[in-house]
Amino acid sequence: MLLNSACLLTLLPFATAHFLLNTPPTIGFSDDDEGTYPCGSFNVTSRKTVTDFPIAGLPISVTSTHPEDTWFFRAALLNDTENWVDLLPAISQQGTGDFCNPSVPGPAAWEGEDGVVQIVAIAPDGFLFQCAAVKFVRGSAAASGSCKNGTKVSAEFTNEKLVLNAQTTSTGGSEATETATRTGGSATQTSASGSTTTPNAAVRRDGGPAVLGGALGVLGLLFI
Repeated sequence: MLLNSACLLTLLPFATAHFLLNTPPTIGFSDDDEGTYPCGSFNVTSRKTVTDFPIAGLPISVTSTHPEDTWFFRAALLNDTENWVDLLPAISQQGTGDFCNPSVPGPAAWEGEDGVVQIVAIAPDGFLFQCAAVKFVRGSAAASGSCKNGTKVSAEFTNEKLVLNAQTTSTGGSEATETATRTGGSATQTSASGSTTTPNAAVRRDGGPAVLGGALGVLGLLFI
């Protein structure tokens, strides 16, 4: 029996539940291991379910149990999963429930390539990760369909940048020690329209605290 995200929320223990990736289909979900980089404990190269990702845009839908999150929508080529590209600026969400961006663009140069989309949430209980297996394709933006926000959810772009440091590839859920900091005009990751990328090191486990630096700079994005 299939359950929608609203039903799943009622089944997850609210104190420990994190977020669900509704669209595109997730590589895998484990609430206990969602803090494990890069894909919440699941293999980043898993291809059990592959979604066509039109370069012109694909809806990305999540359900959060947190009153606030900062989202990073990123992608990497399947043959180079340590180089991540930001598909959009960071997004600040306020309110618990469904959040959907109706059209997240893909990198034009990746048309025809196999890739992975990574959703990163900076939440009150730490860093959280889920991934989706995709193939970047030519064509019009995918229909947004039922892409809607929950009645108590609002979102806007911010100027935050994600920086993950060190050499290891996993964390311990609520004990995650990744570091996120705000960078200036030269981001450590390029946008989807950029022509170059900067390698993204994995996760630090040297006891450094998780920090989201800088004030939020609103760019005025409205979602349906």
